[in-house]
Formats: sequence, C-alpha cells, structure tokens
Amino acid sequence: MLRGVIEGFYGKPYSTRQRGILIRYLSLLDEAAFVYAPKNDPFHRPRWREDYPAGQWSELTANISEAAASGVKFIFGISPWQFNNDESNYLRKKAERAVVAGASGIAVLFDDIPERADAKLAIRQLKLAREALDGFDCAIYLCPSIYCLEFLERYEGADYLTAWRNSVPGSWKSFWTGNGVISRELDENIMRGARDLLGGETVIWDNLLADDYCLRRIYLAGLQDRIIDGYSSFINPSSCFPVALHAVYMLLQASRISCSFPSELGNMPQAWDILSGFHYLPWYPGTGTDSLLRELENAVSDGPSGQLMEKLSNISVVLGRFIDSIEEIEEGFELMPYIVDVKKIISWWEDILKLRSRSERMTRLKYLMFQRLPFDHPLAMITAELATNGGRGE
Repeated sequence: MLRGVIEGFYGKPYSTRQRGILIRYLSLLDEAAFVYAPKNDPFHRPRWREDYPAGQWSELTANISEAAASGVKFIFGISPWQFNNDESNYLRKKAERAVVAGASGIAVLFDDIPERADAKLAIRQLKLAREALDGFDCAIYLCPSIYCLEFLERYEGADYLTAWRNSVPGSWKSFWTGNGVISRELDENIMRGARDLLGGETVIWDNLLADDYCLRRIYLAGLQDRIIDGYSSFINPSSCFPVALHAVYMLLQASRISCSFPSELGNMPQAWDILSGFHYLPWYPGTGTDSLLRELENAVSDGPSGQLMEKLSNISVVLGRFIDSIEEIEEGFELMPYIVDVKKIISWWEDILKLRSRSERMTRLKYLMFQRLPFDHPLAMITAELATNGGRGE
C-alpha cells in the first residue's frame, strides 16, 4: 500500500525545490507516492484544458524525474473544472503528456465543484474519465464530489454514490477523507464503509494537518493512529512549506521509519515541540500544553507558582531564539506569524500574572481580549465591541 503526500490544498503551490525536498524524505518509505493536485495551480483546475507553459512544465517534469529516480511514484492530478461532455480529448492529451514525462499514475479530481451531486453528475464524470483514460497502462485515481460521509448527509448524495459505485471501473481507486472533510478518526471500519459506498478500491485522503480553512492556525500533530493496514494513504498538508515538511516527518515517524529531524527545519526541535503544543489539532492542544493552559486558568484566581512563571519565561526565550534562527529553516519566514503569535500571547500572560490581585489580572485580561486583540482585524474589533456592549440597541 502506498503512503505519501497529496499537494491538494488551496494556496500557493510548492516550488520545484520544495517539492523535491518532500519527495526526498518520502523516498525513505517502502512504497511512497506524491500526488500533484494544488487547487490554485490554474493549469490544474480552472485552465485545465490548456497545456502548461514551457517553463512551468519543465519544472514539473524535473519533479517527476526526481521522484522516479528516488523510487517515489509521481501521480499527476487534473481537475476538469466545469467540463463539457465532449471534452475528454483535453483530459486525455494532458494525461498522456504527464505519463510520457514519467508520471506513475493519473488522478482525476471532481471535488469542491459548484454542481449538484446527483446520479447524473456521477455518470457524466465517470464517462469523461473513461473516455479520456481508456487504454492507459497506469494507476488511475479519482476524487468524487461526495468524498466523505459528512457530504453524503449534507448534500443528500446517496444517488450520486450509487451511480458512482455502479459505474466506476473496478481497477480504479477512489479517494475518501473519512466521516468528515477533516476527520478526527480514521480506522478500518470507516474505510470499509467507504468501500461499500464507492465500490472498488478506496484510498485515504487525510486532511488532518491541512490548514487552508483556518489561516491563523497550523497543525503539527503526530499521525500514529492514521495508518491503516490494507489502505493507501495520502496526507494533504499545509501550503506553509516548513509545516508540510514537518508533516512528512510525522508520517515517517508513524510509519516507524528511522529518520533524524530534518535539517531543513533548523536545529531547534524543542521550539518545534513548543509550537506543536499550541498548534496541535483543530480541537485541542498537545498534552503538555493542555496542562499548561489549566495552570494558567487556575493562576488567574490563585496567583502563579514560581514553576509556572519559569515555564512561561522558558517558552518565551526558546521562541525568541527560534525567531532569530528562522533564516536557517527552508522558507522559515512563512512560520514567522505563528511563532510570533504564540510568543506575543505568552508575554501577555507573563505580564498578567505579575499583577498582585485577581481583580487586576481580570481587568488586564479583559483589556487584552476586548481592546488590544481586536487591533488585529476590523472584524475582530466590531465583534469585540458587540460582545462587550451586549449588541447594538434598538
């Protein structure tokens, strides 16, 4: 079963160099693959009918060649945005060019489109793909428009999936993200259910560490419970390159591959651990950070211990050193907003807890939350005003 990355997010695609670094680390896996499918590459999605410009195609083929040389399968994605029924030739031409360049597989992606997901749509999508890819001697991957249980329920997609299941070629593989777009759990029962819904072989598209839906956050959690025997799995990471490389490192750890901390992420793993605690998952922080937050909550009323103040000071110092070393990290300046955000709020807490009384600490907290923090954005400002004043009077 394959393990790897799907560059399938909204945001700036990786550079050729960045993609090459990810491929190099993925090559440590026994069966590795890289799926090229960035939503904001215009020639992948809105201008999919057009050939890539010569320069951009040369860069992509360099990545395809690098993947082949390192034993990583390069799966080339095409998203036929708002296609017409007679346009399979465009899809075929683009797929053929990728295979001639050395791509190991083709992915045709019908996710996140502004069309009603009914049986007619599924039949049209699969007809286009079959006409375009008939005779291709490579792996074929598809992403249906209903690609998780959440969408099945929200968009009443049962007819769509029935038509998909009845029409999809048995050797083709369909992506599934789990119970939700971002699924808290992935296990064999979930994927067995997906196979019953989709037909054929199902492949995990894991959005757990994606952050294109919450641009003030990144996610750095481990992936130990996301590897499911018998199913190929691809993580869709962040467009922030250091975070994406960290995700690949987490994938290697979860796959029990011995690997040193990537040199491209600098030489401060302690700082990464701190950042990971605050940017762990959408639903909760890391274990150590969770206990720190409880200590902060108690300290507002009871006053801080010397140990707590020492923890905060150490976090502030380490993150300050991290900022100073940011140029040593590959595309490290992309990390700057996230590091500064944590350091700034830690410094607030240091100032808050130096105040003598609970009432002084609470006054300062309210100021920071409802007056200082809203400076970050006009929407935050009006939100804070309404929350503080109880809404606009009649």
